[in-house]
Amino acid sequence: MMKLDKKDLRILDALDKNPHLPVNDIAKRVGVSRQVAEYRLNRLISQKIISAFFTFVDVATLGYTLFRVHFRLKNSTRETYQKFAANLYQDYPCLWIALMSGSFDLIFDVFAPSPQELQDMLIEIVHQNKNIIQSYESLLVLSMNIYQYGYFLKPEPERRKITFNQKRDSITLDDKNRKILALIKHNCRLAYEVIGKKVGLTRNAVKSRIKQMEEKGIIAGYGMFVTFSHLNKKSFKVFIKYNPQKRDEEKSLLNYLKSTPGILATLQLFGQWDLDIEIHQDDIQRLQEFMMDLRNRFGIIEDYDIVPIIEEFGIDFFPQKLTKT
Repeated sequence: MMKLDKKDLRILDALDKNPHLPVNDIAKRVGVSRQVAEYRLNRLISQKIISAFFTFVDVATLGYTLFRVHFRLKNSTRETYQKFAANLYQDYPCLWIALMSGSFDLIFDVFAPSPQELQDMLIEIVHQNKNIIQSYESLLVLSMNIYQYGYFLKPEPERRKITFNQKRDSITLDDKNRKILALIKHNCRLAYEVIGKKVGLTRNAVKSRIKQMEEKGIIAGYGMFVTFSHLNKKSFKVFIKYNPQKRDEEKSLLNYLKSTPGILATLQLFGQWDLDIEIHQDDIQRLQEFMMDLRNRFGIIEDYDIVPIIEEFGIDFFPQKLTKT
């Protein structure tokens, strides 16, 4: 773990608000020279405090649906679990995968064109991994919201929200756009000139294509992701089951969560659970206090389950398996 000082936190805060912010502007906001700002930014990246500058590709516009799978695994070694997770991430169009601690052991968020395609995929996975999979449950992700962190310097209730995985269009990407998305999906700060050289286009042509993909909703937005362990934070999933008599409170609940720093994402689900909240907290006691307050505020919460995130294996908003279709 790298100890972060005030200048590091100011850099993180500036990029949290605008992941495209040029180094010169970062330097001005932090109060250092351009060289110092660039050095510090590169150090945050090399130390994996900043894990990526994501381009949020909304593959729902390309005809795909996001599904959530919870795996309960048989007793085995941590290395076996890690290998299983790594293979899933590599072999399937996976958005996110992580080891958990609780009522299940692994979260697998995966894209598929239809529920039938998902079922075929799961039959294959279970058949190939009978020695490790005990059971699983699948859920449909209806929509997903990703928020800026909003807590690096002081709590910021007015946070940017990016919503995607709602549209069910089927826009066709040409080869150039697929290559552009593959290049910027983990680094939205990549210069147009660099992208152009790799895909055989001019700087202006790349800029125009990216703008068009933003307008069509293929690119839903951009965001910096950090490694939570470096911030002395713990990462949790909170699964909420709604009281069906009080579903009209859902909008108010989501607006409240948007105004709460530390809430990183909310996923509206169809299945055993209705809502998935990803949250950074100092410890489980603080999280329990937060959930007690949340239940008192909103009668829509009928039941909930807290699951700590132990280890993440990757996140990819435009998996390679999709780039070849």
